[in-house]
Amino acid sequence: MKRARLNLLLLVLVAALAATVYFTRKKEEPKGAPLTALNTDAIDRIRIEHPDRPALQLEKRGSDWWLSAPVSAPCDPFEVATLLNLASASTQRSFKLSEVKPAELKLDPPQFSITLNDQKLAFGDVEPLEYRRYVQHGDTVSLIDDPAATSVDADYSDLLAKTLLPSDARLVAIQLPGLSLKRDADGKRWQAEPAPAAASADDLSRLVEAWRHARAMWNAAIPAQAAQSGQTPQPITLSLEGGQTIQLLLISREPQLIIDRPDLKVRYTLSKADADTLLSLKPAAAAKP
Repeated sequence: MKRARLNLLLLVLVAALAATVYFTRKKEEPKGAPLTALNTDAIDRIRIEHPDRPALQLEKRGSDWWLSAPVSAPCDPFEVATLLNLASASTQRSFKLSEVKPAELKLDPPQFSITLNDQKLAFGDVEPLEYRRYVQHGDTVSLIDDPAATSVDADYSDLLAKTLLPSDARLVAIQLPGLSLKRDADGKRWQAEPAPAAASADDLSRLVEAWRHARAMWNAAIPAQAAQSGQTPQPITLSLEGGQTIQLLLISREPQLIIDRPDLKVRYTLSKADADTLLSLKPAAAAKP
């Protein structure tokens, strides 16, 4: 009898626990209608406009995205994906434009606008309860999850690729502070000046490959009054096959490696460890016997 009562008590406790879990679990909100009917694969141009700032123009070239205005440079695919995903963003609530007061929602004028192909999205204020953004598309105003500011703000530096060189770039010469590298006459080997005493041809190739794959942790606009922390910027010149030259400035090595690209007005922040692989020849450690 005692065992039967114990089993019954356990059964009641399990049922109560299951009921608690079921009724207290967070229910997923049903997905609303997409913001637009655009297929993201069909989008090949994007325009971002902020009041009193130059418009940002992006265009798809083959499978890659490029910023074409106000500068021309490859884009970061992850940042562009945020923009593309706006086309299919889930709307949490929608209203007819005639049912709202656009000025009160900061839609007239909008805080900024993004045009995907020919479809313009005007962005207003963020509502204070769930921090969702008001967006006007045609005659409809919807609430969507607020997109990442790095992708939609007026500072285009976040949109640029974090790599310092295009993926198809072929280096023919590198001019570093105190060290120059260039391909020999047949283009098969690298030569360094001043000639390193201990570095091998493989060491030269490793330095070149480090530049080909150099990647910033993050980008930022070059400050209007760039503080140099007491250091004088040192020029770096990367010469590419075809005659293109990329001019960089070494700003600092610590606490992170900071390199500016003045023509794009972008500042790259790399890991401190990258200073060793990008700025000097470090002979490979001797192999252990």
